[in-house]
Amino acid sequence: MANRFNVTDSPSLASPMMRGLTLSKGRRPDADKVALPAGLRIVSADNHVGLKEDIWYEGFPEHLKDKAPRIVFDSGLWAIRMPGGPAFAEMGEDERQFFRIFESNDIAGNTNLDARMADLDVEGCAQEIVFPQMVGMFIAYPDLEVREWIFRVYNRHLAKLQAEKPGRFYGVGIPNYWDMEQTAASLAEIKALGLKTIMIPRVPGKDRNGQEIYYSAPACKPFWDAIEAAGLPVNFHIGEGATTGGVNGWTTMVLESLDCFRRNFAQLIFGGILDRHPSLQIVFVEAGINWVATALQDAEMMYDSFTDMFEPLPKKRPSDYWRSNCYAVFVVDTIGLKLLDYIGADRVMWSIDYPHNESTYGFSWQAIQEVLDHVSEADARKILGDTARALYQLD
Repeated sequence: MANRFNVTDSPSLASPMMRGLTLSKGRRPDADKVALPAGLRIVSADNHVGLKEDIWYEGFPEHLKDKAPRIVFDSGLWAIRMPGGPAFAEMGEDERQFFRIFESNDIAGNTNLDARMADLDVEGCAQEIVFPQMVGMFIAYPDLEVREWIFRVYNRHLAKLQAEKPGRFYGVGIPNYWDMEQTAASLAEIKALGLKTIMIPRVPGKDRNGQEIYYSAPACKPFWDAIEAAGLPVNFHIGEGATTGGVNGWTTMVLESLDCFRRNFAQLIFGGILDRHPSLQIVFVEAGINWVATALQDAEMMYDSFTDMFEPLPKKRPSDYWRSNCYAVFVVDTIGLKLLDYIGADRVMWSIDYPHNESTYGFSWQAIQEVLDHVSEADARKILGDTARALYQLD
């Protein structure tokens, strides 16, 4: 029997604005501005910054300097190398694929703030929330004292960058999440540095006693108590723990990373975290927004189908927690914009994702126009800047 569906007539999900793109290092900022609603200031809720300063060796205490990560220029890339670690040429192909993903560090603005601001000015970005590039590789680092200093020194470095570009650059701090007795002090230091928000790993690994950490377990109550008391929004970000094996293995890493937040979403709602800590504000970053509708649909099904099995049953329905406690950040998500009636325009934020290859760097004004074409002016204001400014309390 002949196939009655003509595949060539099926609508494509490819974005026309992305056709023919080079890697981000070969692009130039998009100067083709569009008309914005009066007074709207664009905020990118997810950008990234690289490193070329040897911050850890310089910032580590003397007794740990021989264990500090080093920043080296290797085979055309600024890279993080642990003492005794292999050079780029000595790595296996899987490892080299991973580092090639971050060739965006060839863009001057990845490590030079003046060049960065020049790019973002052209692309219409007034303020940015800035996540790390490769620092996430230390999430499960086994030496806990070294891990503590890696994140402390990095947070201090972010504060320095933030002070250099006040009102423009806002770094995302990383607190202690493996020693519940130290979380409050870690958050206090982050706040004293002037950082506005934090990032925690999707899968936090083991605590200081070698026990697996489950965010919804009773043992994590002091952790969430400290975060709620600090009043800082909490970010989960993609890119953690993915592997690169096989032909074009980096593609598996990237595609898998874009479907990763259901575990944390379930812990927050069904694990009771948001019942015990109702003022938490949680942001899911860089996986787009279309996943939210399907996750909510399945969560609502579970709430009704398994009601008698919950111990205890969440106090509210899954969609109610989403509307009061959660946000998602997207770059280009045409399908997600069509689902805003289910997701909520006040629950989503746009980003450039500068300077990554999957970013809108080089066509940001086109991406902004897509938002303006899909939503009302009031909703566009929320998505493109107002929600991020209010949530992160930007100056």
